[in-house]
Amino acid sequence: MTDRDVGRFGRWASTYDEDWLQPRFFGPVQEATLHRAALLAPNPRRVLDVGCGTGALLRKVAERFPHADLTGVDPAPDMVEAARKAWCDDKPAHFVRATAEHLPFEGGEFDLVTSTVSFHHWQDQQEGLNEIGRVLAPRGSVVLVDMFAVSWLRVWFAVIGRRDRFHTMAETERMLRSAGLALGGFQTVFTVFELPLVSSVWARGWHYEPPSLRPQRRAHDR
Repeated sequence: MTDRDVGRFGRWASTYDEDWLQPRFFGPVQEATLHRAALLAPNPRRVLDVGCGTGALLRKVAERFPHADLTGVDPAPDMVEAARKAWCDDKPAHFVRATAEHLPFEGGEFDLVTSTVSFHHWQDQQEGLNEIGRVLAPRGSVVLVDMFAVSWLRVWFAVIGRRDRFHTMAETERMLRSAGLALGGFQTVFTVFELPLVSSVWARGWHYEPPSLRPQRRAHDR
């Protein structure tokens, strides 16, 4: 995330949970994320939310998975502070200031990783996915929810010059594979006028290996 983005989200932190977008946009997206996460990991031990903002998703995760250890990271210090203040569950959650590209955790710590509408803000998206692959437990699950270059959005992002931040499914799968993650599926979770806007991509981790040791895609798989 660029310094400009960090500053913008920091200024938004105090009013983020009261914003009109919460019930209309972020709420449904978070519910879709949680639904997919529960299908993939019905009883996770440790959950990490990357780009956690004020912790809204993790508060829902705490209700669905009351026995899980919960951690959220966000590069905006004001968002992290807002998440700590908003937390009211009896079981504490850990909120840490960190970027997706530099997750301050040991390898294989989490068996579920989520991220909602954060991916396109990451400064180095491939490195962020590499870090998720590193901290994910063997056969752990990732739910990545964002806007991708599918349907009409592929043309739109090309027109506005943002195709480098919003990827097709083929591009996303290649990035996941490079991070040691195997694509499990893709589903539109939020539409505007029946047109896809936000999609969920989910994947499972292999046992983490440095990129140089991971199996390469065969020519006919490309």
